[in-house]
Amino acid sequence: ITEEIQYSSVVFKGRASAQILNHIAQPYVQDTNLNEFKLKMKILETQTEELSRERDDLSWTLDLILSFHNFPVKEICPNKIFQTCPKDWIQFKESCYFFYNLNSQWKTWNESRQFCQSSKSDLVVISSLEEQNFIKNKIQYYYDTHHGYWIGLQKLNNNWIWVDGSPDTLGYWKNPGRSEDFTLIVQDAPLNQSWIQNSNGFLNKYICEIKALIF
Repeated sequence: ITEEIQYSSVVFKGRASAQILNHIAQPYVQDTNLNEFKLKMKILETQTEELSRERDDLSWTLDLILSFHNFPVKEICPNKIFQTCPKDWIQFKESCYFFYNLNSQWKTWNESRQFCQSSKSDLVVISSLEEQNFIKNKIQYYYDTHHGYWIGLQKLNNNWIWVDGSPDTLGYWKNPGRSEDFTLIVQDAPLNQSWIQNSNGFLNKYICEIKALIF
């Protein structure tokens, strides 16, 4: 009987020790689980922030695309290869340029601007000597020295104003002081003396400009 009591005591003590150990270890396990949970939550928060930024970027891109009526997907993204400018336009820095070079259907200044606006662009605005040089190297001499390419500069209230509303600060005139109100650029002239004043009804080629899609 004594041996049985002793054995029972040992068993009881063993079970009691296990319960005590489990009780002691439980807070540690809970802390470990809590730390793992916090870590997972932190990772999820970071991933959520990244997805939110990507969503905002995509939303901005979509808004930009939708700002163009009848967005020319096939022209700008043929074969899913992204292009910054429409087909037949030339990129220079952050803009795309269209040079009308056909030998027929020349237009007045107003008609040229209407054509550009129908393509969601406008007549070119030249804002630097570097841009002037780029354009000058792309245009062609044709017909005679009086013909050139319409640009987006016109006289309003005796001030030369670009179509974006900014005043001209360059003044690259070949014939300053004339009374006509519209401007064309010619190829056969010095770089900083290649703008000609002329009347709206004079038929010329023209240059359109639109902002490039740069991301």
